[in-house]
Amino acid sequence: MADEKLSTSAVATAAGLSESWAWKARDQGVLHEPHFEEEVVALRVYAFVSQIVWPGTKRPRSAAQKLELWQQSAVEAARQAASDVKTTTDTALWVLEDSVHLVTTPAERAAFDLQTLGGRVAFRIPVGLWIAELPDAIDALGSRRRRTAKPAA
Repeated sequence: MADEKLSTSAVATAAGLSESWAWKARDQGVLHEPHFEEEVVALRVYAFVSQIVWPGTKRPRSAAQKLELWQQSAVEAARQAASDVKTTTDTALWVLEDSVHLVTTPAERAAFDLQTLGGRVAFRIPVGLWIAELPDAIDALGSRRRRTAKPAA
């Protein structure tokens, strides 16, 4: 991953989301300045998990939603996967109501399925694929990519 700083707007654009998602993520403490490339994947995961309502859970749409621990964990796991050398295009983030799991190899997938899933509701997020798409998404930003340093007073 490159260490180039991105604007909040650029993070949203690279993630393929509206800027309102980025502002909402910033307000909930998901995105922190300065933004780097891993924030793009974190924002995509945030947008996904913030919309999940587990079976049997009631959540009024009009009520303000605070991030739950499992949602925060999913965002952090995605952020870590972005800088992990073991991440491949096959790496998936499995989100369960009480935990999150990064799974890369077929053996890990089989073990996860046997030991953890067992008929439970889960969501599979293709973070490895999203990470692999990052260079093209960042290149497509053009001049919006970098934040310029403010001149010293």
